[in-house]
Amino acid sequence: MQSIKERTLAFAAVAAREVDQGELERLSSALRLAESALEEALEAAENLGNFDHRFDVPRAIGGAQRLVQNANEAVDAARKP
Repeated sequence: MQSIKERTLAFAAVAAREVDQGELERLSSALRLAESALEEALEAAENLGNFDHRFDVPRAIGGAQRLVQNANEAVDAARKP
């Protein structure tokens, strides 16, 4: 069984033939901004400590960072000929 990451990369490879390169660059740029914002958010959350006992905020931000990394890998795969 394929992981979500493997399926995403496989889909990106198939779809690469039809991808608008301008939109791909736009997505890549937005993902870079998201990475930067998440790094700042993680640092702020870690500085605040455990301010909300219902949620592990740094862990949630880490999960979002992994999703952005997966999206970046899909963009990279779509760029390859």
